[in-house]
Amino acid sequence: MMKARIRCFGRDIVNSPLEGGQGGVVRKPRRNIERGRRHENTPLTPLQGGIFIAGIFILLFCLTAHSQARLYITLVQSRGYVVGAKLTASGLHRYEGGQTWTHLGWNNPRVISAACDPNDSSIVFLACGNGAARSSDGGKTWRMITDWRVTEVQDVCVDPNAPQHVYLATAYGVWASRNRGETWREANAGLHRKYAQSVAVDRTQTQRVFAATESGIFLSTEGARNWTLVGPNDVSILDLEQSAAAPNIWIAATQDRGVLLSNDNGKSWQFANGKLARAAIYAVAIDPFNAQHMSAAAWHAGAFVSEDGGKTWHQRNAGLPVRNLLETVFDANQAGRLWIATFEEGIFYSDDLGRTWSNAGMHGAIVFDMVFVPAADEK
Repeated sequence: MMKARIRCFGRDIVNSPLEGGQGGVVRKPRRNIERGRRHENTPLTPLQGGIFIAGIFILLFCLTAHSQARLYITLVQSRGYVVGAKLTASGLHRYEGGQTWTHLGWNNPRVISAACDPNDSSIVFLACGNGAARSSDGGKTWRMITDWRVTEVQDVCVDPNAPQHVYLATAYGVWASRNRGETWREANAGLHRKYAQSVAVDRTQTQRVFAATESGIFLSTEGARNWTLVGPNDVSILDLEQSAAAPNIWIAATQDRGVLLSNDNGKSWQFANGKLARAAIYAVAIDPFNAQHMSAAAWHAGAFVSEDGGKTWHQRNAGLPVRNLLETVFDANQAGRLWIATFEEGIFYSDDLGRTWSNAGMHGAIVFDMVFVPAADEK
């Protein structure tokens, strides 16, 4: 199952058409909020004071509301689909609450990943089935920035500390750019086999890049110029995540060996023990509020949760309609809330680490990705 992360930190995303039927993402327009001025030597009347205090509370409420991250997913509506028929709303969706989702952009099941330049949100990159695309005007216009050599792009990642450095994970290896995608170089030196499912940059150190491949986890400390195997050999890696609360902690999903854990910022990796040790794990997640809370979405085995940093794992499937899971993510706003996506049976969330589940809709869909994107700062 192909999956990727939408990386647009500190920005919200809305729909925009992309030439050739691809869905796009753009930045919300910012509103200018004028600051009121108070005369320091003029005392406030009780009424004015009450209004001022009430205004402060309203302002704080509004700022809190605007700072809430939004949940986005990428999917294809697969149940009942017949080749040649009109595709039901597929592509990028945003969660609105309850079981309501908003479809953003054109119908397109092959925009796999998106990433924004952290210093200039008008620059957006897309990982697509036929290559990588870039917008330099916040999604109004797009152009392909790769040629025929780059196809089946699974992931795109921008170095947060050097945003001119962009990386692609493709079915035919890793590609790297040092000029925001104007030119690309193949970056497979040291990889045992080329297929790469995901690519991630260590946010604590520029040019320190991890590649999740069909033959293991590889690390480059020089911007993908050379790769070194840092985990077990010949283990197919399907997902790779760094903890937001403790950057030294990483977790990886494997095809049939459970999960791998690292507590030294990816220098070494160990298999987790327990019931998930032989499971096919499609996705993993770490709670941004508590690095001890981890989740793994397994095929046939369902949801696994750890509350002690991966030392022990527990199956949490009571209330789920199936045990074929595709994706998992922890909530960026509410501590302890866990989300999972099943195969064509809907998306569910839990506020007690999987002991009970609530239905969030999206029945009939195959979900490629679930990610929380911080809302745009209001100015």
